[in-house]
Amino acid sequence: MFAGDIGHYADVGRDALAWIRRALDAAGRPTPRSVLDLPCGHGRVLRHLREAYPAAELTACDLDADGVAFCERTFGARGIVSKADFDAVDLGRRHDLVWCGSLFTHLDRPAWLPLLRLFLRHVEIGGLLVLTTHGRWVAELLRSGVKQYGLASPAVARVLADYRRDGFGYSGYPQSPDYGISVNSPAWLLRNAGDFESLRVVTFAERAWDAHQDVLALEVLGT
Repeated sequence: MFAGDIGHYADVGRDALAWIRRALDAAGRPTPRSVLDLPCGHGRVLRHLREAYPAAELTACDLDADGVAFCERTFGARGIVSKADFDAVDLGRRHDLVWCGSLFTHLDRPAWLPLLRLFLRHVEIGGLLVLTTHGRWVAELLRSGVKQYGLASPAVARVLADYRRDGFGYSGYPQSPDYGISVNSPAWLLRNAGDFESLRVVTFAERAWDAHQDVLALEVLGT
């Protein structure tokens, strides 16, 4: 995620924290005492969460064991290496706040429900889940050819065709069918979020994180 631009790297982390704070304010929630960052990577956002909430217990979770170990050493987080099967992940406790930046963006629809179940198992009632998705802006970048996100042109065409028809499109990367690029319309996202009686939409903003990904904040009403 670093890609050689330290200024942008830091700005993206700060921007995530700003949206988390907006969500907490909108929900009327106090300073979180426990925070989960999944996927944590090497702490692009976690470093800002540690600074903003120095007394909070942080949990860093990712498939990248090296990134998890780095977050343990550097930010004092409780590190957990994730699993490809979200239903098999046990984080050992619930959290007041979950940040999930740029993971739903890489998953097809069948993987979204297991990921949401993982979060519902590990968020306190009244807690917040703040997540990001690829929305209309990313669809426009694909349509215009400005970005292809590592996909070949036929895969881009399939993603856009499905997006226009259903409000959701996905293609795996060439060597990774279960991990790739997803795009969803705001209507699709909010309709599906609304199907969960245990979740309340707190905030939604298009092209909000890094002027790129949409941000959705959900309050957990029950499990």
